[in-house]
Amino acid sequence: KSKRVSVDGTVEVKANTLLHEGQEVSVGKSTRKLFSGFDLLYRDEDLIVIDKATGLLSVPLDNGNEEANALEILRTHFRTNDIFPVHRIDRGTSGVLIFAKGKRCNRQLAKMFRQHDFQREYIAIVTGKIKEDSGTWSSRLVENENFTVYSTNKPDEGRLSITHFTVLKRSPKFSYLKFCLETGRKHQIRVQAKDAGSPIVGDRRYGLKGCDPISRMCLHASSLVFTHPHTGKEMRFTASPPKGFGRLGFPLKF
Repeated sequence: KSKRVSVDGTVEVKANTLLHEGQEVSVGKSTRKLFSGFDLLYRDEDLIVIDKATGLLSVPLDNGNEEANALEILRTHFRTNDIFPVHRIDRGTSGVLIFAKGKRCNRQLAKMFRQHDFQREYIAIVTGKIKEDSGTWSSRLVENENFTVYSTNKPDEGRLSITHFTVLKRSPKFSYLKFCLETGRKHQIRVQAKDAGSPIVGDRRYGLKGCDPISRMCLHASSLVFTHPHTGKEMRFTASPPKGFGRLGFPLKF
């Protein structure tokens, strides 16, 4: 009824349509808004995957502030505290975020994250023109007492952080990038983009002052791929580029 089902790329509205071997069936996400601040991409007995909007916290702040966050919204909606954050994305970052249902699945997924068994891709708009078409940023990251992260040259400090990037497009003012994370440290992409001389557009902590053309940080968690800890199936989730990215010239198809 909502025209979410397609067979071989063509919308199909008849439930009794016969399928043939080799045909591809796809189901688009629901447009019905159940939650404030994110769309529900997937849910089963073990995990929940959402597309978080910019401005929403992933989890509660450590200072006890009762500001809205994705974790508490999910726990309240499903009436259980047995939902746990597997990873986090910054308040200003939008995109794919996964939560575990139950402590056992949380331990399994957390172990997978530590072992880098997740393929995590981000897209971003950065200031200036990056000369290389692709490359790798590698540095050791340290967090100070003000919760600001920076790179250090001291081999005995910080945590090794590795980000692979590809330039999708360039414009006179910006470069449009896709990132693949080899590690997932706090503020990793934001700090390394700054170190490269091309900070994220709209990043109020590490970016250029006054460079905030769409009133948000232009960083988006676009894709997450992993093996389901119980079924063994490959799980692949994507979140389309935010509409504001298109207004700044980001290629909506890449």
